[in-house]
Amino acid sequence: MRLKILSSILVASAVLQSAHAADLLSLYREAANQDPAVAAAQSSLVAARERVAQAEAANGLSAGITANAGANYGDSRVRGLPSALAQVDRGYLNGSVTASVSKPLIRPAIQVGVDQARAAVKLSEISLASAQQDLATRVSQAYFDVLLAQDNVALVAAQKAAVGEQLAQAKRNFEVGTATIVDTNEAQARYDQVIAQEIAAANELDRTRFALRTAVGRYEADLAGLKPNVVVDGPQPSNMEAWVTRAERDAFAVRLAQQSLSVTEFDVKRAQTGKDWTLDATASATHGQSTGSLSSSRGGFSTTGLIGVNFSLPFDLSGAVDARVREALANVEKSRNDVEAARRSSALSVRQSYLGVTSGVASIAAQQQALKSAETLVASTKLGLEVGVRTNLDVLNAQQTLTQVQRDLAQARYNAILNRLRLEAAAGDLNEDDIRKTNEYLGK
Repeated sequence: MRLKILSSILVASAVLQSAHAADLLSLYREAANQDPAVAAAQSSLVAARERVAQAEAANGLSAGITANAGANYGDSRVRGLPSALAQVDRGYLNGSVTASVSKPLIRPAIQVGVDQARAAVKLSEISLASAQQDLATRVSQAYFDVLLAQDNVALVAAQKAAVGEQLAQAKRNFEVGTATIVDTNEAQARYDQVIAQEIAAANELDRTRFALRTAVGRYEADLAGLKPNVVVDGPQPSNMEAWVTRAERDAFAVRLAQQSLSVTEFDVKRAQTGKDWTLDATASATHGQSTGSLSSSRGGFSTTGLIGVNFSLPFDLSGAVDARVREALANVEKSRNDVEAARRSSALSVRQSYLGVTSGVASIAAQQQALKSAETLVASTKLGLEVGVRTNLDVLNAQQTLTQVQRDLAQARYNAILNRLRLEAAAGDLNEDDIRKTNEYLGK
């Protein structure tokens, strides 16, 4: 009777919770709108695009106006002349306004800067996509961790019921004299151990829920669980090396390393432009006025104009340019090694995830067979109870075994699903469509 009541409570609770349960897809979409890592990557992309505009502006027209005004005073004397001619004591004002415009004609460094800024934009775009994929992985991991923790709580509850019945029976047997106090103490010890496991399971459930809160941005306790008899398919294509080839080409770690290499290669070109000659077109107009000069008390004005080109050819006498080139080349070599390291790491990750999926599918099949055996055990034990050859404690123990197998089956499914997502992520192809397909495994 206690077993039936407990089962009824668990079923009613699951139905009530599933009516308002959140699923993986809705939580992922909610997290995508407010995840700080994704928002930071988006801001970095905006900044990178603005750097392109800045680099392109360096190749455009530049213009400006300058003006100056001054009050001048002069006192001079010439020896050998009459004092009226030899002494000059005069003050005067002058000022000028100059408008100028210039346009780079040949400046290799500017074009290199523009190309590098555009390469940096691509790097930021890849970083944003990588952050979005990482968010999908984090939310999925946190989601299924909560489901597993809930299953562990249910398992401990079943164990507590079985061990509690054992303790009650041991106490009854001791009271009637058919058992010793040692049997009662052993049952009490097992019960106390289950109580400790119950506390640990509850703490783990709280921890996983807070981890999901960190990923999503809010607390969510009611989650949709796996549908009954969910079938988790193996990886497609069913060829590990095909997945490895994809990962070595498309994994975000590889793509980020390759694009970083492209950005670094422009540093070499930029450093090499330190020896290139430049040519700029310039034009200016100046208007000046004065009330006199030191040699004359008569004022006047002048207007001049200039159109021309400026040529510059630098010489690397100190060797600084060559040193910058060598530094940039060393950084390029480092980036090439980073690309190779990313390829190897991505290949390892995809192999591990592939094996995780295939072994997970096999484990699901094994656990399904174990579930059939556990269900048969429960049914036969209940029949034995009805005919008097089994006790209520035997039924509780069989039910506990069934709950354990159910938990293990659910965990095998969780692991297989998560490894499928990790496999897609390792290949650089995890997106919302994969989350939507995974969400189909969940029931409300």
